[in-house]
Amino acid sequence: MTMDTSLKALRYFIAAAESGSLTEASKKMNVVPSAILAAVNQVEEAFGLQLTIRHRSKGIAPTSTGKIIMARVQHLLDEYEALMSKGAEMRTQLIGTLRVGYYAPVAPAFLPAIARDLLADNPRVDIKFIECDTRSAQAGLLSGDYDVILCVAESMASGVAYETLVEVPAYLLVAEQHPFASRASVPLSELCKEPMVLLDLPVISDYYSRVFEAADIAPHVACTATTLEMVRSLVSMGVGCSLLHMRPKTRVTYAGENVLEIPLEPTVDPLKIVLGYLPDNPRRVVKHFTDSLRELFSKEDASRFLVTPPTGR
Repeated sequence: MTMDTSLKALRYFIAAAESGSLTEASKKMNVVPSAILAAVNQVEEAFGLQLTIRHRSKGIAPTSTGKIIMARVQHLLDEYEALMSKGAEMRTQLIGTLRVGYYAPVAPAFLPAIARDLLADNPRVDIKFIECDTRSAQAGLLSGDYDVILCVAESMASGVAYETLVEVPAYLLVAEQHPFASRASVPLSELCKEPMVLLDLPVISDYYSRVFEAADIAPHVACTATTLEMVRSLVSMGVGCSLLHMRPKTRVTYAGENVLEIPLEPTVDPLKIVLGYLPDNPRRVVKHFTDSLRELFSKEDASRFLVTPPTGR
């Protein structure tokens, strides 16, 4: 069958074969009889088979081969209608799988609440959260692996629509017993003698290098880790200090010890956490999710994720 046979021609063919009359089929499809005849001829030519028997009185009947093809064609048309109905449903209703790629180490501090509210009222929705880095997040969005992404604003790819959710200044993370724990703020220059525990992740590692270079310091990096919780736990056990950005709601680490967030002063360049999406994605569940994120970070209580110097300093 040639690929240029239209769905319209297949519908006309089914209408003619089922009604047994070109005239009746033309009335049913609201077209002239010649359009029905042309469609039947097109379908037979595409298959290279005789699918119908024509009668002088404009009657038409399927051959035995035609009946077999009719069943397959009807199944195809039914599947197409179901697909289009599903697409319309996804544009207007909250259904289907939402795939979120994220590169924001503290995303577990705010994404679960959004997921809870979305899933509680929409049982036909399921969500897949996939941790990745900034580059793979963007590539996954463009390839269709993700519906929406959260990442650090760094070399954003063409075709990705994005907006800044929050700018997060770096802060110093220390163990509860560390001498810095009683300080209201700490200058970067004092870190040159401190062992550091740093996140070893794309973009973040480059950010550390820029910050230390701008401050003209070369601190001793005692340990690196690729997860936020490992960094926090290492800090809590006194391995060293760390520079992080967004803070979770709890100060208790997996190691069972507490950490404290201390502002840096003066503040250094912040990281921008952005929401990325494809501008032509019409799915309602995607819009609902992105609107929820915008609402969260537009509220004053989003400041709980930030560590800034005391006001008036």
